[in-house]
Amino acid sequence: MATHAFFCRPMRPEDLAPCAAIEAGVPDGWSERAISCELSQEISRLFVAQTEEGAIAALAIFQLVCGEASLCAVSTAPSMRRQGAAEQLLSAAFSALFAQGAQTVFLEVRSHNTAARALYRKLGFEEIGLRRNFYQNPADDAILMSKPL
Repeated sequence: MATHAFFCRPMRPEDLAPCAAIEAGVPDGWSERAISCELSQEISRLFVAQTEEGAIAALAIFQLVCGEASLCAVSTAPSMRRQGAAEQLLSAAFSALFAQGAQTVFLEVRSHNTAARALYRKLGFEEIGLRRNFYQNPADDAILMSKPL
């Protein structure tokens, strides 16, 4: 796995189209309109990882309420997968969320997404529960995970 350095920062309105293009390639991905709506919400925290050339490599969408951050989505551009973009993005996001009062991060991940589950374990998440038949397109169970910050 080749690892590159990515610049991680909060998402801006001009990032909507490239982020929506990344989301279009994942199951149950977010539309540009949905990302735009989330970007305008007070509880939402959206981040991107950018290449040296300025391309968006990955995005992460969180909601922060009462010291708890929920990871709603994290996606990587197909050409940037397995290069460290998601790991660097999530690590940077966790630091920013902690600075904003988050004490714990929660997420749900498809049970069949072994790569994501391995990344989350590497980042310190533990499995805390299961939601049967949670996902559609394709059908799958959700593994609940959490990590203290």
